Amino acid sequence: MKQLVRHTIKQYRMIPEGIRVLCGLSGGADSVSLVLCLQELGYDVCACHLHHGLRGAQADADEAFCQRLCENRGIPFRSERCDAKAVAEQKKLSVETAARGLRYDFFARCAKDFHAERIATAHTADDNLETMLFHLIRGTGSAGLAGIPPVRENIIRPLIAVDRRQVEAFLHERRQTWRTDATNMDDSCTRNQIRHHVIPALREIEPAAARHALEAASLLRQDNACLDAMACVHGTQVAVEVLQQLPEALQARMVRQLLEQSGVPMGEISAKHIRAVCALAGKKRGSISLPGRKSAVLRSGRICIETAVSRLPPIRLEPEKPAQFGAYTISITRKISDIHSSFKLYPISYDTINLADLCVRTWQRDDRMTLPGARGARSLKRLYAERGILPDVRDILPVLCCQGDIVAAAGIGTDEKFCGSTGFFAVSAFRGRLDREEIEKI
Repeated sequence: MKQLVRHTIKQYRMIPEGIRVLCGLSGGADSVSLVLCLQELGYDVCACHLHHGLRGAQADADEAFCQRLCENRGIPFRSERCDAKAVAEQKKLSVETAARGLRYDFFARCAKDFHAERIATAHTADDNLETMLFHLIRGTGSAGLAGIPPVRENIIRPLIAVDRRQVEAFLHERRQTWRTDATNMDDSCTRNQIRHHVIPALREIEPAAARHALEAASLLRQDNACLDAMACVHGTQVAVEVLQQLPEALQARMVRQLLEQSGVPMGEISAKHIRAVCALAGKKRGSISLPGRKSAVLRSGRICIETAVSRLPPIRLEPEKPAQFGAYTISITRKISDIHSSFKLYPISYDTINLADLCVRTWQRDDRMTLPGARGARSLKRLYAERGILPDVRDILPVLCCQGDIVAAAGIGTDEKFCGSTGFFAVSAFRGRLDREEIEKI
């Protein structure tokens, strides 16, 4: 295994002479063998371990194991704890994606503190094959089938040509123990099913399946590099005209680059998302929800990737007392003479409203209202869409409610139940669309 790792480092020019390498150390067999192998090959190594706050006492034991291993080997070590689940909920990501982001951020900080110019992760040939198969069954393009790159900027994978059997043999020879993550045995996870069932079946057909997958991935990366250069995107938007001039294969590639540069978590992007964003180019308007609280919005002949605006908390509204709700000044009043002409007025009936229980909030998914003359109640989401009000604008528009019922919704109208001419819900300068710069000022 040491010879194979030495060859891989040389082949991809992973570690220039005289530099320090930071190893991500989980305590598992792969990462333990990575640290030991690089140290035995004579490299200046240090290590770090991130406790994700997910597995209780077992994760505590992993952290302690990593610390003891490095102390016994004289390897500089650092560990840190985080709450991956809380971050996932906050950022609307899967726990796996959030944990990966936290892990690589931690690696970058440790590398800076340890003055390490390379960060080594313990991905093996088996991991590469798992990744290729995982993306294949999700309907990925060639970028997903290209697997795990041996080098990505300052991140290196010295074990990328080594299979898991070689890793375990290497550790058994040294009588070195390792930690086993119990969640890796759970077959409810797709990757674990691939690892436990699909890859063993492939090895029965072709014992060198993992090595052959590496060769195929290398060829695909060469093709991808050429095609990426042809579909180059800069920034978080692209002109529809430019996109439509490209062949279909390059359109998908341009959209993928657009999403990646806009901070969309690519691990949660499927071919379905890519096709949906490409399809926007053939429409007059529209938007597509994306992972990571992002959305693709067609506006003024350009597809833009935007981040969802944080929802405003509800506020109480007292009659004849103007209030500020985000970008809007709002009021409920009988006196039209006090309202500036720039305000949009929604007529209401004071007689049907409990003036002591009025609140203003943003829309909710189960909101429904009946407009005057309509046959029945319709969802507020559908009404917004019919009027061309884009998602980022919907999330900041004021909705007037009384005891849980919608009285009036800015941009839509007054509910039939509360229609009248004895008062008005006044909203300042409603516009069906807002520029991104305007929204960010709220």
